[in-house]
Amino acid sequence: MTDTEELKILSDLVAIKSVNDNEILVAKYLQKLLGEHGISSRLLEYSTTRADLFAEIGTGHPILAICGHMDVVSPGELDQWHTDPFKLTNKDGKLYGRGATDMKSGLAALVIAMINIHEHHLIKHGSIRLLATFG
Repeated sequence: MTDTEELKILSDLVAIKSVNDNEILVAKYLQKLLGEHGISSRLLEYSTTRADLFAEIGTGHPILAICGHMDVVSPGELDQWHTDPFKLTNKDGKLYGRGATDMKSGLAALVIAMINIHEHHLIKHGSIRLLATFG
């Protein structure tokens, strides 16, 4: 996976307006992305707008669990923003956008790591489990 592809994942995540109670689109995006890289996952739906996502690579024990949440806090008054909160924006080497620091960048990093570990067959024994949570 290239740096450009990795940055696109973060950009795509920031663009999804997953303000609390609307995380299912992030879960479906991640499920599709993982599937494109041969990693099966499942949605644990709680409502029409909320779901957790569960994915695993490797088999058996030990199990390393990694977790990140998919929701973001409301951007509040949009006229108070200097950039579109749902568009990843690079200003002077810093990335801006809703969730760019909490927690969509961390979630993107977890998913990218899983994909790279899976594609390079780096797990010799054990499993890595990802849980992307709502709320």
